[in-house]
Amino acid sequence: MILPTKHVSLDKSLLGAGAFLLSAMGEPATTTGLWERLKHASEIESYGRFVLTLDFLYAINAVDLIDGLIVRRWQA
Repeated sequence: MILPTKHVSLDKSLLGAGAFLLSAMGEPATTTGLWERLKHASEIESYGRFVLTLDFLYAINAVDLIDGLIVRRWQA
C-alpha cells in the first residue's frame, strides 16, 4: 500500500498519492483547505487516505506543520 507492487499500481499507493499531493500543493495550506482542494481527485479517494498520505509525507520529511499550515520541506 505504501509502495507500488505487482498488485498495487502507483496511483493507488501512498507514494503516488504523496507525489500527487505535493505537486498539487502550491502554497502552504491548512489541512481543511488542502482537503477541500483535493477531495475530488481520484488519487486521494477518501479523507482517510488523505490523512494517511499526509502522515506518510510527514514521516519522510516531505512536509511540515508550521503555525497550523502544511508546508512543503523543499521545492522541486
